[in-house]
Amino acid sequence: APTLYARLGGRPVIASVIGRVLDRMAADPRTHHSFEGVKMAHLKESVSDYVCKAADGPCSYDGETMANAHKDLHIAASEMDLMVLALREELDAAGVGTAAKNELLRRLAPSRRDVVPAP
Repeated sequence: APTLYARLGGRPVIASVIGRVLDRMAADPRTHHSFEGVKMAHLKESVSDYVCKAADGPCSYDGETMANAHKDLHIAASEMDLMVLALREELDAAGVGTAAKNELLRRLAPSRRDVVPAP
């Protein structure tokens, strides 16, 4: 059976989807504050590596832990929900199948507790 990485379309599709998601979040007035002063090219590459690794792809993620990367950003649960919605929509637009999309979201879900501070 093909790996999740392959079912997602490999590195090109992952990078494209992540780039569009991050562009949307950086432009959205509800979430743009988290992207002020951020080097978007570096962020896109880093997040693409993170997702690629989570999908069992041949990538290595050498960035910060999710907790360290987001500790001073004060991400609200509603902002995380917007990012997940954007990710779903961009995966759909890229033609990723429902099973692969849901598997990726399931694998990424535990990072929520590291991104959104506990109330």
